[in-house]
Amino acid sequence: MSPDAMNSRRHVPSDPAFSEAWRLFRELHDAPSLQSAEKLVVWLGRDARHVRALDETLTLWALAGAAMVGSVPGDGSCQEPTLQ
Repeated sequence: MSPDAMNSRRHVPSDPAFSEAWRLFRELHDAPSLQSAEKLVVWLGRDARHVRALDETLTLWALAGAAMVGSVPGDGSCQEPTLQ
């Protein structure tokens, strides 16, 4: 990539809602508990943007899982995905 192309890209700051959604999701995933679930539910109820951020988080999680499995649409050679 040319230096001009690199300089023309704008840096987009990270979305705090996405970061918090990611943190809360990982906390619930890594150590499931009623307390973790309640924190996520309360946070989701505070702002509609939080719901969108969690949706983006779950999409990223699903895409990363699909990439790790190596699935390609129409490729019958891949293994069945397992629940994470």
